[in-house]
Amino acid sequence: MPNSARYRVVAAVTAVLSLLALAPAANACSRVTWLGPDGMVITGRSMDWPYSFHSHLYAVPAGSTQDGAGGVNSLTWTRKYGAIEVAGTTDPSGPIDGVFDGMNTTGLVANLLYLGESDFGPAPTDNRPRLSFAGWVDYVLTSFATVNEVVEAFTNPSIYVVPINFGPGNAAHPTVHLSVADASGDSAIIEYLDGKPVIHHGRQYQVMTNSPTYDEQLKLNAKWDDVDKNKDLPGSIQSQDRFVRASYYLSKLPQTTDERQAVAGVFSVMRNVSVPWGVGDPQHPNLSPTYWRSVADSTNKVYYFESALSPNIVWVNLNNINLGPGSGVRAVAVEDNYSIIGNIDSQLAPAAPIAFLAPTAANTQGVSHPAAPAAPAVENKTGFNWWWSLPIIAVLGLLGFLPRLFRKPTS
Repeated sequence: MPNSARYRVVAAVTAVLSLLALAPAANACSRVTWLGPDGMVITGRSMDWPYSFHSHLYAVPAGSTQDGAGGVNSLTWTRKYGAIEVAGTTDPSGPIDGVFDGMNTTGLVANLLYLGESDFGPAPTDNRPRLSFAGWVDYVLTSFATVNEVVEAFTNPSIYVVPINFGPGNAAHPTVHLSVADASGDSAIIEYLDGKPVIHHGRQYQVMTNSPTYDEQLKLNAKWDDVDKNKDLPGSIQSQDRFVRASYYLSKLPQTTDERQAVAGVFSVMRNVSVPWGVGDPQHPNLSPTYWRSVADSTNKVYYFESALSPNIVWVNLNNINLGPGSGVRAVAVEDNYSIIGNIDSQLAPAAPIAFLAPTAANTQGVSHPAAPAAPAVENKTGFNWWWSLPIIAVLGLLGFLPRLFRKPTS
């Protein structure tokens, strides 16, 4: 083949690969808060990740003291409220990689989700107490009763949330944002951007997914306001599409005082925005299957958990569990335990106090300012993602061009 032809082939292939690289990422995890009649409040979330954290359900009592594992000037606090929390680790003999989810005895719910743009900023030079990001949910649930209290605490935070790489080989970045909802229906989204907290506070913030940042997510969702979503509802696993679907289906849930129907409704929304098993890329947490779902009933103080690998839903009733001082930490495996079903209050067994992942030289390299993912493509209102057509067109053009490159010249 002449050199000029080889160059044309290389250029064409490079163009195709470049177009493929432009495809926007589909980030992991979704959260909704349903506001029902007579003050009913129920929050659901999905946990999407490339691998399992072998999650356990922990009962942490009020009155216990907790080290925030923040390293220098580590925060230590005494828990004011007891809570039920989902926490996990990839190293069974090591510390907790994160407390991802939970509800306390007042009905306050906290959910930790992935956000590629998150940036907690560099470590402070003052003596501000430091809290490992792995313990952020625990600190919120055991220190505050309402969303308003959480917002006040993090508007001008007196603590520094320490970002720590985690998972196998410390390959996962702690780029996360936090949602909170309480028994009154109040809600807030807390994101750290450029080292500073950005907070969206109000009952209207019922849905959270992932990238882009929440203000941009709201703008993208607004583009669908005038679309007939019964006909044109986006169906991909992209964060933006899941946000639109969750918002729409949440608004369609019946206003019922029947606890069973209300919980089932929220579970149905979470299943709709879940990522099918096996879909994703192990090297990129923004393309991941759903490992589990939870639903927290702030009104009746019942916390439900559903593993993607089990047909059984389990739950604990915080009204029937002793979470007072001296009751001790208890736990039960929920992600890898396929024999449990229904109410598992009695299966919470004494466990060691939770130890959060702490900063080391190995797991804090390059963690202060992680690279944010590329900005997502603006959604069109037809439900058709135009960017998928670019690689297809390029490939078809290349296939049509190749025969001409290799055709023998005629004499």
